[in-house]
Amino acid sequence: MLYRYGPKKYGAWRQRWEHIRQALYDSLQRFFAEDSLTVSASIAYYLLLSIFPLMLLVLSLSSIYIRQYELSGRLAVVLENYLPMRPDFIMRNLVSISKSFGRLSTISILLLWWSSSGVFLPLEKALNRAWDVKQDRPWWRRHLLSLEMTFIAVSLIFITSALVGFNQSANQWTRLKAVHPASGPLDLGYHMLAGVLTFGTTVAMFVVLFERLPNRPMRFRQVIPSALLTALFWGAARSLFTLLLPYFNYRHVYGSIGVVVALMTWAYASSAVTLFGAQVSRALYRTLEVGEANSQPVPAPAVQPVEELR
Repeated sequence: MLYRYGPKKYGAWRQRWEHIRQALYDSLQRFFAEDSLTVSASIAYYLLLSIFPLMLLVLSLSSIYIRQYELSGRLAVVLENYLPMRPDFIMRNLVSISKSFGRLSTISILLLWWSSSGVFLPLEKALNRAWDVKQDRPWWRRHLLSLEMTFIAVSLIFITSALVGFNQSANQWTRLKAVHPASGPLDLGYHMLAGVLTFGTTVAMFVVLFERLPNRPMRFRQVIPSALLTALFWGAARSLFTLLLPYFNYRHVYGSIGVVVALMTWAYASSAVTLFGAQVSRALYRTLEVGEANSQPVPAPAVQPVEELR
């Protein structure tokens, strides 16, 4: 039985791998042909302008429910999982700004919401270009969609911060209750759970981006494979950037703004990975679609009656 069905199963996996390899090759070609690196620079610029209003919006909204210093600690943990450098610079400036302004009014919150949504406008145009969308949305729909994406991003940050707080509380409780030899496995479980949480949130973020931003109907099966691949690429890029960051000597070259330049460089790399993931999403879906069409059996010709043959 294994001998009979083994080659068929191996052939199916080999054909699937050929589809993925062809999709990655086509995606890389289109990535450079569409000058996606230049587009990534513009997205990184808007991302750097949007990150502080977004974090201020999160801190302002969270002050209604929990103490601000508690969320600041959780946000530091969340940002540390997504940034290749320590988020001390961001959190220190956020805390000082929030203390200076105090509790924000409704108009200030709406202005922060509008300011933090600017990054999704160039990202939407880039994803439309990756999916060969000919007609963009009207300007008012584009801005409404960017506000919606900001709301989703804030919700993801809130959910991730709540899960981080629960994970930390559970880890502290288990460490107090457990005996000393069990502290090692508990620490390992805590870091593994944090890694799974970070990867799951990253996949969810790319699924939302690839499903909502292009101006065309998108199904879940069209975006989930490329979202998984993009999350893996993004994690590998973050690990590589973290490894090489000490050798860049940003502080020696740029002085006090070295952290800002490093953050800008990471935003540029993240934007490039996102645009490459969009190309993978398009190429992978079309490659698999062609493969499914070719694998369908060809219908047999209709049998003519005997009278017609005579």
